[in-house]
Amino acid sequence: MQARENYWRYIVAALVLTVAILVLFEIYILREPQRISADKEHDALIAVTAGRTLYTQNCVSCHGEQGEGVDAPALNDKKFLADTADETIFSLISSGVPSTEMPAWNQTYGGPFTDEQVRQVVAFLRSWEADAPDREVEALAGDPVEGLVIYNSTCIVCHGETGQGTEQASALNDPEKLAKFDDDWYADTITEGRPSKGMPTWGTVLSPAQVNDLVALLRAWEQGETVEPPGPEAAITEALHALEEGDLHGAEHALGEAKQGASGDVLALVNEALDAIEAGDATAAETALSQAQELLGAPDMGGDGHDSGG
Repeated sequence: MQARENYWRYIVAALVLTVAILVLFEIYILREPQRISADKEHDALIAVTAGRTLYTQNCVSCHGEQGEGVDAPALNDKKFLADTADETIFSLISSGVPSTEMPAWNQTYGGPFTDEQVRQVVAFLRSWEADAPDREVEALAGDPVEGLVIYNSTCIVCHGETGQGTEQASALNDPEKLAKFDDDWYADTITEGRPSKGMPTWGTVLSPAQVNDLVALLRAWEQGETVEPPGPEAAITEALHALEEGDLHGAEHALGEAKQGASGDVLALVNEALDAIEAGDATAAETALSQAQELLGAPDMGGDGHDSGG
């Protein structure tokens, strides 16, 4: 009789190979989510980097370097980013916003960007969300430096240069008196005025945000802080942008603000630009302001205007 062949070694080898394949497959399955996540993070980083470049080249003049808003809405804002889906932002960038200065950026609507470039800008804006400031809360809190600018244009005549009071009105820079009332009381007093004592109703002139800025100034004085007017940098930048848009009136208004914080050669150049605007020479005004910006770009130009004092 012919001897039977022994297949056991083949069966064992097949089982070992099957188990090895299953183990390798399980390892692959376990590592796949990590690989996919790493690929997504890499792709997102590329998109954010490209979006940052596009934003810097095309959006900064209106929306600000940090998305804070210049003469267009803030984009680096907690509420805006939380409430607005990527698809909506994509649509706004693509088609623009009618009746505003926001143009269409997507090639579909006559702009320069491809769909992919628009998505890259969206990715860059979304990268701000984790640390985005709540600008609505900040506006309610008020800015003492902005409050000083408003104070110098509306309140200084009656209440004095540093809030020390005059014959026409009582002192405001008095920590003991300031501590007696809360913010709402001061905001209501500024808004409604005190007509019986000659104080105008400022709520018809100032916005709620400006009133909050004034209250913030009073609170800074209460804490013994010295508040200095802002430098002219932002106003000069705003004036240059207005000149580029052919808005001489807007440039003149911005330079009026710049004069409040300018001095020396910068103040001379601001005045030179104002004279050029009055003469209708926008080119000369831009040249003077560009020179002022170069001077302001020099080191040691001072602090942020809000310093704690004794």
